[in-house]
Amino acid sequence: MRVAPKAYYHRQRPFERFQDKMLTDEEADLAGEGSYPSGHTMRGWTAALLLAEVNPAAADTIFARGWMYGESRVIVGAHWQSDVDASRVAASIGVCALHGSPEFREQMAKAQYEYLVKTGQLPKNEKKGKKAKNKKAKKVINN
Repeated sequence: MRVAPKAYYHRQRPFERFQDKMLTDEEADLAGEGSYPSGHTMRGWTAALLLAEVNPAAADTIFARGWMYGESRVIVGAHWQSDVDASRVAASIGVCALHGSPEFREQMAKAQYEYLVKTGQLPKNEKKGKKAKNKKAKKVINN
């Protein structure tokens, strides 16, 4: 999702445009590679979207961290703000597309269920297919 646009647009990175040093040691790896879109931001925002779906109670914190991950790419000079903004949109579209897949939805339900069990929010004996006693689990188990 990032390789073809990088090759097509080949947008110069900020540290190259301003002949400046990056705040990280990535210059040698990134020099000459287009800045648009930001692969780090796409991965970070995708992870935030998925993790917030697994743990909605922590969504604010997860989204804030996912947002900051993209912003860090601007701060270090690897990307322009518009690279990061567009990459968040691309990640959101990708996650929306995943929701069209019954297999994805099934795996997400399993992840949500496992999270509830592992965090002690759902007793292990409440199995899928049985009527949920725990309010937090009703949506996950009974879907």
